[in-house]
Amino acid sequence: MFENRIKELRKARGLTQRQLADAAETSQQQIQRIEAGNQLARFDLATRISAALGQPISKVFPSAEVPLARMKSRTAGLDHQKASQELEAAGLDIEPDVWTVKYKLRGGAEGNFPISGPDMHRLNAILQDDAESGFVVLPSVDRQYAVNLKHLTFCQLLFDRPSIEDDAAREKSFEVHFYLTDSTEPLRFEVEPDTSLLEREEDPDPLSVQLQDLFYYVEMGADRRRMSFVDLDGERAFFRSDDVSMFSVPLWLIEPNVSDEEDDETKGDQNG
Repeated sequence: MFENRIKELRKARGLTQRQLADAAETSQQQIQRIEAGNQLARFDLATRISAALGQPISKVFPSAEVPLARMKSRTAGLDHQKASQELEAAGLDIEPDVWTVKYKLRGGAEGNFPISGPDMHRLNAILQDDAESGFVVLPSVDRQYAVNLKHLTFCQLLFDRPSIEDDAAREKSFEVHFYLTDSTEPLRFEVEPDTSLLEREEDPDPLSVQLQDLFYYVEMGADRRRMSFVDLDGERAFFRSDDVSMFSVPLWLIEPNVSDEEDDETKGDQNG
């Protein structure tokens, strides 16, 4: 997670997430995720958020102060890759382009989804390493994807120039999608959102983090275990990991801290 002072500064100015989103020309969902530290802020968006809060970027994203100062002073011998990594750790994505993953999977499924600049560089390095195998996890705008490299038959990294984000509210989906190696269409399941954060709970109830667990185990390389989860009807589904080409989960289902914040905002607006 990435630390920032957006929530503190927003509340000090008496702004709701919706009002800040309007001022920064982005969506409330983006503000929710960036504020909660679950998503990098593109530098152009971070600039607009900071302007809306009446603060310099270094005050909104405190950990970015030193690397930003180094870049501004054009320090001799500055390692721009290192500075970029430091800014990423501080919650900023300074990649000038918007990146999209175009893919084809074994079985015929194909499509695309946007990713951040740092994730593009990570995926690019993985794809160039013939020894890499297993799943790669990639957060996107409103879903998180886990792609099985063994069944990724084609991938192209496309770029475009940034534009103002579409502020249209996205309908919250409960659907988890699983693509099998012999199918072009995903299996769809409706699932309850996780209610705990895996990284903050020492011994959580398995059902409270079941969707986060899916990504945790494939990221840890446990790609031969059977994946399972309980759907909205209380029925458990099982998958043989090696036969899954890709699965994706709506981000809000695996980010209870974002969901809680949105509920608080909604209640506050209703009471006001």
